[in-house]
Amino acid sequence: MVTGIVLIVLLFASALGVAVAQQELTARLRAGAPTVKRWGGHVLIAVGLWLLALATFAGTFARVFPV
Repeated sequence: MVTGIVLIVLLFASALGVAVAQQELTARLRAGAPTVKRWGGHVLIAVGLWLLALATFAGTFARVFPV
């Protein structure tokens, strides 16, 4: 009897802890979203410039990095 009650209390406490942690994690992610979007934009621009340079100087890259 006591074991069942303790098990129920522990499961309830763990479910409550997960719910609270999920809310805090969501709040932190939403707070950091503008920074992530800004850095994501910078990375996207850098990759685009790299692909543009690779397409423009394909012959040079082929000589430098032979396959």
